[in-house]
Parts: sequence; structure tokens; C-alpha cells
Amino acid sequence: MTVLYHTVKFWVLITLLSIVLGAVAIVAGWVDRTGNLSHRISSLWARWLCELNGIQVEVSGMENIMRDRAQIFVANHQSYFDIFALSGYVPVQLRWVAKASLFRIPFVGWSMKAAGYIGVDRSNRKKAYQSFLATIEKVKQGYSVVIFPEGTRSENGTIGPFKKGGHLLAVRSQVPMVPVTLVGTGKIIKKKSMVINPGPIRIILSPPIYLENSSAHAGEDTLESIRKTICRTYEENTMGRY
Repeated sequence: MTVLYHTVKFWVLITLLSIVLGAVAIVAGWVDRTGNLSHRISSLWARWLCELNGIQVEVSGMENIMRDRAQIFVANHQSYFDIFALSGYVPVQLRWVAKASLFRIPFVGWSMKAAGYIGVDRSNRKKAYQSFLATIEKVKQGYSVVIFPEGTRSENGTIGPFKKGGHLLAVRSQVPMVPVTLVGTGKIIKKKSMVINPGPIRIILSPPIYLENSSAHAGEDTLESIRKTICRTYEENTMGRY
């Protein structure tokens, strides 16, 4: 009964908040063409989704965020709640790279467009490359982005191999990469499930890593080093249990 209550409550809240705050974010996009105001509203939407559903989010390593420049947050991917946690509790102007299909969802997709988020169609190589270039441009404009190099959500908490494409963004944009370890989100909503089990979330921000040179090989090495940092941090904070 408790699980049913939390599940129904979450889906009702996300629907209502998406309509109300989504509409506000759309209007904000007309007022502020930079998308900054719309993102702040989206951030509030994400934070309220956590708070109103009894999900406590703890952030450590906040001193590793650079407030005066863009950075690429490289995170493990456990569930949809990764997005809510990072958007709601990482206090920088983020620009998300999301599936193009999400932009067609009423209110949610419209507000994402207003915030300047970037849609990507991975089934079309040309369009995917255009999205890659658009992301580089956003970073050069001073906006930070989040990437999930695993490419998909984990089904059991295991951190999968990082796909090679992630390092190219850092190589081309020449900004620091911040390892982000997410713990607990996978327990709240598992992959291929709509059931909600509220629990605590930890966001652990490790010190930024700077690319020593602009070669693709250096980028690959850096991304693998970040993966090792995330795996080690995840293990330390879960004691091997998922």
C-alpha cells in the first residue's frame, strides 16, 4: 500500500507541476531569451519533485563546482531521478542534452526548448552530429552540461563502460570535466519500471579534471580516469550493496 501511495502521489505531482511550472517556464522563455530564467524554473520543478515526494538529497563536494566558467559534469546513470537530482541541486546554469522525442511532450518539452536544452536524434547521424555541435556552442557560451557516458540507465547499479563519444565534447570545447557520482537514485525508480520507492540520494562531486592537451587519445584516457573515480566513489558510498 505504501509503494502504491508513493507511486500515485509522484505521478500526480509530476503531472501537475509539469503543467503549472512548464507554462511558467515557457512564458519566462519569451521574457529571457538566454534560457537562464526558464532553467531556474525547471530547477525548481526538479527540486519540488524530490522534496514533495519525501526524497532527501545530500550534496557533497560543492567546492569542486566552478561558478565562473562552464564545465562538463560526467555522471553515472542510475535512473530518471538522476536528472531531477542534478537539475534541482547543482546550482549552475545547466543545459541538458535529451532525446528529441522528449521535446514533443506538452509543457515539459516546450519548457525544455524555452530553457535552451538540446534535442538529439541518435537514429540520424547527421542530426546527432548537429546536436553535438550545438552542445559545443552552448559550452563555449558559458553554460555547463551533464553527460551520462554509459549511454543508458543501469539495471542493477553496476556502472557500465563509458562510450567514447563523451570525451570528444571536452576535447572540442576545452573545459574541465567534473566527475559526479550518484548514489540511491536507482533504488527510487528502476529501469523499465514506474513504481516509486522514496529514499535518500547522494550527489558526490569530485575535483575537476583538466585535459592536458587536445588530442582525442588524451580525452579517452581522461574519461577512463573519471570512470575509475566514479566507480571507486560509488563503491565507497554503497559498501558494495545496491
